Amino acid sequence: MAAVFPQRMSLALRSAVIVAFGALWLTGCLWLVLHYFFSQPSDFGPLENPWSPVILRIHGWIAVSGVFLLGWVTARHVSDRWPQMVKRTSGISMATVAVILALTGYALYYTTDRLHDSAGVAHEIIGVAAFLFALTHWRRYRPPSKRR
Repeated sequence: MAAVFPQRMSLALRSAVIVAFGALWLTGCLWLVLHYFFSQPSDFGPLENPWSPVILRIHGWIAVSGVFLLGWVTARHVSDRWPQMVKRTSGISMATVAVILALTGYALYYTTDRLHDSAGVAHEIIGVAAFLFALTHWRRYRPPSKRR
């Protein structure tokens, strides 16, 4: 009996996911670099780079599309492929990372003080590592070979 492998995600949806989440990751990393390495000293403490707020605003706008795409992928892609068990672990890991990033992103926007600072650290660390989860999930699946 031949194994049935799920049909690939449509090119349009795959492209939207790669562009949106790639842009999210790049703008997030660019903000981190500007924030931590290109702040300017002033008499009142470090002054953020003038491009930091612009990049952060763009990152937030893209995040709105990212949350929409996360819902779409969860409803279509995950539910269609759940029975096959192919890449289930990496898919769950990637979806969990995306949900945590969405929650910590909202926490950064809506909270203050210690919760805001904790959400910021978590968002930065998990956000940088998210690329590794995506690469793990997107690698080509090769079924185990039958050796005789």
